[in-house]
Amino acid sequence: MKMKKLLFIRYIILFFVISANFSCSKDFVNLTPEGLIPVDGYYHDELSIKNALTGMYGSLRTIYNNHWAYSELPSDNTMTYPSSEAFWGEMDKYTWVSTSTRIQEAWSRHYTTISLSNIILDRIDPVPMQQTNKDRYIAEAKFVRALMYFNLVRMFGDVPLVLNEITTEAQAYSYNREPIARVYAQIEKDLTEAAAVLPTSYTSADFGRPTQNAAKGLLGKVYMFQKKFTEAETILAQVVAAAPSPLVPFDKIFGPGNDNNGDILFSVQYITGGFGEGNIFAREFVPQPSGTTIIGVSGSSYNVGGVDLYDAFEPGDARKPISIDIFMDGSLPYYYTRKFLYPTVPAGNEGDNDWPVLRFGDVILLYAEALNENHKTNEALVQLNRIRTRAGLPDKTGLSEQDARTAIYNERRVELCFEGERWFDLVRWNIFIPTMQAFKTKYNVTGMGNIEERLKVFPIPSRERALNPNLTQNTGYE
Repeated sequence: MKMKKLLFIRYIILFFVISANFSCSKDFVNLTPEGLIPVDGYYHDELSIKNALTGMYGSLRTIYNNHWAYSELPSDNTMTYPSSEAFWGEMDKYTWVSTSTRIQEAWSRHYTTISLSNIILDRIDPVPMQQTNKDRYIAEAKFVRALMYFNLVRMFGDVPLVLNEITTEAQAYSYNREPIARVYAQIEKDLTEAAAVLPTSYTSADFGRPTQNAAKGLLGKVYMFQKKFTEAETILAQVVAAAPSPLVPFDKIFGPGNDNNGDILFSVQYITGGFGEGNIFAREFVPQPSGTTIIGVSGSSYNVGGVDLYDAFEPGDARKPISIDIFMDGSLPYYYTRKFLYPTVPAGNEGDNDWPVLRFGDVILLYAEALNENHKTNEALVQLNRIRTRAGLPDKTGLSEQDARTAIYNERRVELCFEGERWFDLVRWNIFIPTMQAFKTKYNVTGMGNIEERLKVFPIPSRERALNPNLTQNTGYE
């Protein structure tokens, strides 16, 4: 799927988004812009469905260009310099509010992708094509919809559950927030149905589409976030059994030429070239004082690490030089990751590297955690040690269940740092408040808001509540 999109597809996708987001007048949304193909007349053959799927996948690029800001900055892993709210400081300092542009962007971008998935699912049935292809396209759309709702429910808690194409303003404004359990039930349903249909692998031309193991792995992760450890153990065991043996070396997971390697279960595909389809990871993650000395990109320091994460790595950990390095600005150290520092197009700093949404390193540690929570600590340590062996570290043996839990938590932090997991993990483990309070105290962090219960979710955007009075606000927010 790493290919330049045809220009007409871009315009079609734009029309989809306009017709699926009714924030303008009825007179406007009923217009058919000259030169654009109306949605009703577009879905008539398999190619039109494939183009719509391409647009759906393309919309993930915008989301995952900034996913780190919502999932790493609020944790003890990373921070932003400068910490101005004009950039990403509010995510770092816990000063976000319901009127925040960043909060609105997270909400609307996820629902835009959901709307594209729903349009495909609602429109595909009468389109003539081989049934096996149709079933696969449906499964792909369900996988992406499930992924979007998984992100939303972790970010916002109860959210509107939109499962069909929205065709009127009244319909758009009729949704209430659904309880978390109801949203998770739909996510499980979508992923279960997708896993039953998706292929086990693809040829290179289709890299970037979800496989059966991607759907099962994401389903196992969904179970873990609900503390359904028995169900998680069962499904994750199936995925872990498919992991390469030995595991892909850590230095072959990241870096130029390593996209779509054997550790990756699902990733968002980017392509450089100045077409607006590359990523901005290097620009955002490189320390600003470095100039262009690290990788030839002027950095912004929007997502840099700290000494706490640096010190979390054990001596001799082979992951450390790749995961977090130091740039010295005089006597001042800047901690940054090399995971996402790829050469970029100078104009726009568009990187070619993909974003790993789910990989075997994540799934194996989730499986170890599920085993341990099911009181199978010795089996859990076997899985934990697979990851440690790859990192060049000695095995953990003879641990109690609690000590194994701590070891798994620590291993997830260093294995997955900068990959958009830490804040979600701290919240689901119910250690977010003590961890961040201890962090704030230890490092005498200034400008950081109080570490409160409300910070386990973001506020519902005020714009959405103004448009749809049915939407209630999360506790602690206005």
